[in-house]
Parts: sequence; structure tokens; C-alpha cells
Amino acid sequence: MSSEDRVFAAIETLYDAAIDEARWPDALHAIIELTGSQAATLWVLDSSGEPRLPTLITANFDPAFMKEYLDGGMVPLDPNVQYLVAHPDVPIFHDGMILSEREKDRLAYYDWHGRHSDTRFRMLGQIHPGPNLQAGVALHRTRREGSYDDHDLDRFSILYRHLQRALAIASRLGSLGAFEHFTTGLLDRSPASILLLDESRHVVYFNRNAAALDAANDGLRIFPSGFAARRKRDNDRLQFLISQALAGSAGASMRASRPSGKQPYVILVAPVSRRYSLLSSLRPAVCILITHPDQQPSLPADHLQTAFGLTQAEARLAVLLASGEELRSSAEKLGITYGTARVRLARIFEKTDTSRQGELIALILRTIA
Repeated sequence: MSSEDRVFAAIETLYDAAIDEARWPDALHAIIELTGSQAATLWVLDSSGEPRLPTLITANFDPAFMKEYLDGGMVPLDPNVQYLVAHPDVPIFHDGMILSEREKDRLAYYDWHGRHSDTRFRMLGQIHPGPNLQAGVALHRTRREGSYDDHDLDRFSILYRHLQRALAIASRLGSLGAFEHFTTGLLDRSPASILLLDESRHVVYFNRNAAALDAANDGLRIFPSGFAARRKRDNDRLQFLISQALAGSAGASMRASRPSGKQPYVILVAPVSRRYSLLSSLRPAVCILITHPDQQPSLPADHLQTAFGLTQAEARLAVLLASGEELRSSAEKLGITYGTARVRLARIFEKTDTSRQGELIALILRTIA
């Protein structure tokens, strides 16, 4: 394989690793070969407190040495880590730019390092994806192979442009994954049963309470291909509301009977904003919220007051609407006229910057989460 082909192959492995983190060792080995190095690491540096490396993937290093480096308090003593913390926006550098060999010999860190590894010199490339967060690759050479110089830095800069993009892609995908995990975790803590459907009506997510509801088999069922009510008339109404939500209509509610004879379910079907990332694997189009009298969710009216500047009366109305009540029945429960409820709803629309009841309910559900 020609040198040019090796460069293209290394670049390809970088982008493969950006999408599949299991490929980073392959990418590190390719960079080692291209740069005349003996070892390499992919690292993530958190400098919000004492510097630490929550992620460290290695190539050609003894695992025991790396474990002592991470767990033995050596990370904050590493001069290269100290330089990274102080210079998060420096894209690439080699350690000869920050330390002389005489200075290395006087540092306890290099004394410890020399007892465990024959690597001596480093060249690093990094990105700065967020406050107190850096990520990059460190290349290592032994004394025998010699130090990195400006010529090595120039050659590495060509590869670095692709490394920079690959790290940015990996960071973006990792952030999306963390966000999705965090969001679904919040939905799991909701006292209501919540389902998310995609544009094909397929269930893409349901929380723990929805799973319990499905297991009870008391009038509602969850299938990979969709969500259905047992009674035909209820199911026809449910599927109609889902169609309306997919078409962008305002959210609406219904009741569904239960074979057990218990009080019926209250089901709210509302559209979900389609402003999700193109890279997101969770792409909901419809949110379904189910409540029933024997498991009424305790919605935080005080939280809605704080979040949107609602009065206590407005927040109580908003809570009832989010629980699946219609405006007229909400007015009856609050002991006010339907006209008063409409006036309060208009004020809620103004304070929440919404214009439709379904849009308001979707906003409330996100805020509750």
C-alpha cells in the first residue's frame, strides 16, 4: 500500500470511529503507523475541578500502567495535561514546545513515568467541544525513536483536520445519546403513562407506567406497530385522534372504558414538535398521555406558576388540562363558569407563548418532565 493510500485509509478509520466508538483502537493504530509513533491514546479531559480523564482509550500501552496513571493521582501531575487545561484552544502541539529535556528530568512525574514505560515524547491534537471539556489524541514515542519536531507537527496537521471533524462528530453523537437517555429517564419518573409514536404510528418509546398499564391488559394494549384500545368504538376514536395529531391538529382527549369495570382511562393525544436533530434515533411525532382515577398524576402546579408566571388559578386550570380534562369539565371541577375558564385559558396562552390547547398541553408535559 502506498503512503497516500495509507493516509486515505487512516482518514477513513477516523470517520468510522466517529460513528462507532468501538473502532477507535483501529484509528489509533492507523495514526501510530502514519506518524512513526509507538503508542497512542484517545482521551477526554474534564477540567471542571481537579483535571481528570473520564475517557481514555489506549493503543500499545500496558493496561496496568494506564490503570496506575488514572487511579494513582498522576493525571493532575502530567505536564501535558496541565498545558491542555491552560490552553484549551491550542489545536496541536508537541511536548518539546512546552518542556526541555532538562526540565523533564527534574519533574517527579517523568521519574515515575520512566519506571513504567519507555515512552518519552508526545504530540497532541485536540478539540474544545464545551466549557471545561476537551478531547483529543496523544501520540507517544520512545527515547530510541526520538522526539517530535516541527516537521512532524506539519505532517500531523494534515491528518489533524480530519481528526478534528471526527472528534466533533463523535462528540455530537455522544451528546445526542446522553440527551436521549436523560430525557427518557425523566419520562420514566412521570406518574402518568406516556407513549411516543413516530410518523408511522409505531411506538418508539413508552415509560414504566405505560408498560405496567399494558401488562394489566385492562382495555389498552401496546404493540410494536402501534397503540390500541380493546373496545372498537374507543379504538376508532383513539386512531382518529392519532391521525389528527399526525396532521398537526391541536391535542384532544377522550375516555376509554376498562373491562375490569373501574373508572375509564383519560387519554390525551397531542402532536410533538418535529424540530429534533437529524442524527437523533428517537423521532416522535405524537405524544399519548394516559391517566385514570386510581393513579392520578400529581402535577406540580407550583412549578408551572414559577416557570410561566401563572397565577394559582391559572396553574390549577393548566394542570387539569394536562391531566386530560376538557375545558368545560375543568371549569366544573374548579367551580367557575365556562366563560371564566376561557378567559383564564387566553391568559395562559399569552404567558406561555402558545396559541392552541394542544400546543399548550405539549409544552406543559415537557415542562413537567
